[in-house]
Formats: sequence, structure tokens, C-alpha cells
Amino acid sequence: MDVFFVHCKVNSITMRKPVLLLLFMAALPLLGQENLNINLDAPAHVVAGHDFEVTITFNKGDLKDYSRFNQDLPNGVTARNIESPNADFTFTEQRVRIIWLKLPADPVVTVKYAITVDPRITGTLKLGGTFAYVNNGERAYLDLSDPKSVQILPNPDLDQAQIVDIKDYDKLATMEAQAAVQPAEEAAGGNIMVVRQKPVVEANGIVNVTLLVHKPEGTTFLKLEETIPGGYSFEAVESRNAVVSQAASLARFVWMRPPASSNFTVSYKLVPILERQQEALNIDGTLSYTEKGASKVAPVKEMEVNLVALNAEQKAALLETGVIPEGIAQQTVQKPVEKTPVETTSTTKTTPSATQTTPAKTTAKTTTRPAGSRSGTLDIDELGASSGVYFRVQIAAVRNPYFAETYFAGYDLLKDVKVEKISGWHKYTVGPLSSYDEAVTLKKKIISETPVKEAFVVAYRDGKRIPVSEVQ
Repeated sequence: MDVFFVHCKVNSITMRKPVLLLLFMAALPLLGQENLNINLDAPAHVVAGHDFEVTITFNKGDLKDYSRFNQDLPNGVTARNIESPNADFTFTEQRVRIIWLKLPADPVVTVKYAITVDPRITGTLKLGGTFAYVNNGERAYLDLSDPKSVQILPNPDLDQAQIVDIKDYDKLATMEAQAAVQPAEEAAGGNIMVVRQKPVVEANGIVNVTLLVHKPEGTTFLKLEETIPGGYSFEAVESRNAVVSQAASLARFVWMRPPASSNFTVSYKLVPILERQQEALNIDGTLSYTEKGASKVAPVKEMEVNLVALNAEQKAALLETGVIPEGIAQQTVQKPVEKTPVETTSTTKTTPSATQTTPAKTTAKTTTRPAGSRSGTLDIDELGASSGVYFRVQIAAVRNPYFAETYFAGYDLLKDVKVEKISGWHKYTVGPLSSYDEAVTLKKKIISETPVKEAFVVAYRDGKRIPVSEVQ
């Protein structure tokens, strides 16, 4: 604190009060910070090429206005959001930014995010950060009091000659950037380096992706990168001993020791995330590799071809010519299990309560399937309007309806599910129930006997949703 002395002719008693006042005013910005602290939790060790989770707990007291947390990360690691209540989470230019225009009301706020470590690095990753906030109308800053150090262990699957210390990663990145990167056509020598079979969508919405990769002779490094459409989670199926990682919307297969075969296949699947809108399956991909000391990049070419049906010679010919061999089906699309819909017209009756009348007639489709089977398809009808007050149990809400069309078919408790479209969401419910207690009983039964764990009771009056509290 800077102190300015003003020479004036006063006695000691006169000076004492202003000095005490100045000291009190200087301490004002500290008031309100007594209970403010930040704690960062991260594992002590991580193997290169893998993710780990970071948890930051903000004991913010009564702070409620604009706040921001910044954390700088070195090249070689990336971050993606897991959970940041009421905040805008971004990771750009190697900086984690968590911004609140208005902090949550709770005195303790917890943020979680994942850090992905490049498979080629080792060394110590230091995690610090600064919390900026507004206190008494003034901007204030608080550095993380206990920064964490995460020891990055070398990836055992990689050639030790390819591993660098995290401090030297910038040099490695600069060397790679300066390497002669050939245009895709020249890099491929007129051939195709990677063929992606057109993604196959299963009846339950899961997307299967298979790729045929050509390994240039003498290469010591391969990296296959694929963009992941929003609304899906990525799971590797066949990696051929690659180091598999995902950062944001980019999935990577990295080989420091590529497979012995000159041509090989890898595969992965995209699983729809409930309550997230699934984007179109427009996947872009590239293959990076080394050839005669130069780094090269080639695009992935998507084709309507059944890669599984090809033998080794046909695969080589496909990569060389880009032409699907004669006699090979262009694409084998997995079809839903056959169903035999039976059109029935039925009147659903429930025991009326004091406020409920018999629901209106609906036309329903039923699906026959083998006894005990947990597969099959289900036509889900839209929820019709009924009279009076009644209850249903909501079991899911998704943006795209196709994911739910078979998910519920294998469970008797869910087979009478109906869908209603509300503000762009497809909401699936089971019922109707004449009383709240009956609905609660069904909700508990669904949670205990099916994979649905987020079921809850909803109320209706004359076909319109109303708060449950109005009719309990």
C-alpha cells in the first residue's frame, strides 16, 4: 500500500484520527474476501494420451456479480467442458476461460472440465489460475493459492524416441509446422489414403463408422483425425493398437508404430446423447503421416461401399483406383428388426377421479415381438388430448426422435410410451394415471426395473401440462 505524508503543523492528537481512518479505508477492499477461496483438485499422475478430470471449487461467499477464472495451459494439452453452472466455458489460444455474467446464488460453486494430454509428451503439468471478481464495486483478483502439479507419465505404447518433455513440446510443434507438408493430391500420389464407409445408422440411433487405411511403406508415424458431429459421444471399437483420444469435436487415432499390414481397417461408433440435438453426419477426416522425412496430409474419402465384404486384393485395388470392385455391393445398411404392426382401435379407460373424465379415444399401433425379447421396433404415437386431470411419467426428452423409437420397445413398463412435441423437444411419457400416488409408484418401478433413471411425474388438465403442485 502506498502511503503519502503531508507535512502540516498539527499536534499528535489531531493526526491520530485521520491516520486511523486511512488505515480503515485501506482495509475495506479486503472485507468480504475472508471466506473467499478456491480449491483445485486433479490427479497426481496421468499417462500421456489420456484424459483426466479437473475440479475447481469456488467458495465465493456472497459474491454474485460478474466473475471470471482464467487458467493458461501449455501446448500439448487441451481442455473441454464437463460442468460449469451458469458459466460460459471456452478454451482458446491455450487458455481456459470460465465467465459468469452473474454467479449462481449458492455460496459454493463447482466447475469440472477434462484435460487431454498429447500421447508424445512427458514431464510436469502445473495447474494454476486467477479468479477475477467485483468487490464493493471494484475489480479484485485472487490467484489460486495451492496450484497443483500433475506428473505426465510416458505412454508405454510409443517409441521412446518420439517422446518429448512438455517443456520442449513447442519446439516439436514448430518443427512439424515447418516440415514440408505436401498437398493432398501429391501426398496421396494419385491414390486414396483412407476410405470411410458411409456411416451406418442402427435403429437405435447409434452410428457405426468403418475406415480402410493405407500405410505408406517406411512410415514411422500415422495420425487419423475425424470430426465428431455434435450431439454424439465417441467410442473406439477397433483401433489396431492406436493411442485413441478425443479433444472437443476431434477424435484421434495415433500410431507411433503403425500396424505391419499395408492396409488395415479401424472403426468407431457415435452414440446419441439424450437431450442433445444430433447434428448431421457430415464427418471430415485427414490422415497425417511421414514419408521420406517429410510430413504429409491426405483427406479421408467417404464412399458407399461395404468394406467388410472386400478381400485384401479388393481393398488394395479400391485404395489404388478409387473404384468399387465389380460384384461388391455398394453399401450394406443395417436394417431395423422386422416388425408386424397391427392396426387396432381401442378406447382407453381409467378409473375416473373427482376431476377426471374418461380419456378420449386414440388409435394405437402395437408391435409383435418374440416373448422375452429386448429388441424390436416400436411406432410411437403422439400423445392425444384427454379430458380432466391426470398424470403421466416422463422418461426421456430428445431433440431428434429416431433415437427413442426402439429404445423403449424391450421393456413392458415402457411399451405404451407416447410422444409430445414441446418447444423443439420430443418428450416421452407413460400413462395416464388417475392419481398422483399411482404415478409416483410407476415412476419408482420404472427407475428400478429399466435403464431409465431420470423419470419424473407430470400433470395434465384437458391435455395441457400444468404444475403438479396445482393438483396434488
